[in-house]
Amino acid sequence: MTKSGQESSECRAISNQPEGRRYLNTSPYLKSEVAFNRFTIFCGPFAQMLFFIFLPASRNFPPISPHKSPEETVEHYLQNESALRATAALMSMTPIFWPLFCAGVNRQLSRIPGVSQTALYAQLASGSLAAVTMMVPSFLFATTVYRLDRDPNITQALSDLSWLTFSMGWTPSIAQDVAISYAILQDRRPNPLFPRWLAFVNTGLTVFLYPSLGVHCVHGGALAWNGAITFWVGAAAFFIQLNLLVFFLMRAVGRPDEPSEPASESGTPSESD
Repeated sequence: MTKSGQESSECRAISNQPEGRRYLNTSPYLKSEVAFNRFTIFCGPFAQMLFFIFLPASRNFPPISPHKSPEETVEHYLQNESALRATAALMSMTPIFWPLFCAGVNRQLSRIPGVSQTALYAQLASGSLAAVTMMVPSFLFATTVYRLDRDPNITQALSDLSWLTFSMGWTPSIAQDVAISYAILQDRRPNPLFPRWLAFVNTGLTVFLYPSLGVHCVHGGALAWNGAITFWVGAAAFFIQLNLLVFFLMRAVGRPDEPSEPASESGTPSESD
């Protein structure tokens, strides 16, 4: 069959398909890998929004004080019960989007010549585990407000568990950030895909999250789960870190592969490393 005849057959086959399937087959946007890569990278900020949206929506911005009595804790949740139920459901959807973001990160890091395949595996595995730790607090908050007519001491214990998990559950991100920074530093070309200073800033911002690992040791002050260091500084560092990384990832997506870059369409690690 000639080339023109083959194209004519393909056109007839597409025209005979239902309208929805025909759009999927002909839309240049849906067929573009670059477009999908951009979508996966935007999933990072979207997951971050789902994780934090319950704070202002449920009047927990800043979080409830650990100093509140059991009765005051119950009263706080009663006043914001509906908002907490709704936003806990939204937070539970975070793991839909964070693994997609991690896959998008892997796709761009895999374009670095000679990048460590171990670093790519570590980034994807630890990022996927981080998605689980983002989801768990939503179940705990949902359990806290599920039966507010229970003993106030039980509600306070569930509230403590929710906020401790929310504050301390980010630890898988340590491995993810180290893997990303290590991969960036492996790009030795004069015009690297990512600036080398991004690796140091990325890892440096993670340091501001470390104080939150001690929130279970205090009940007030700057190191409490609602404190200036653990909450405000930590949240600001996470916001800057993620959005700075997203900016350079989006720039990398739009940059064509250089001749020295072995293009890996799937981003799948090779057997040579």
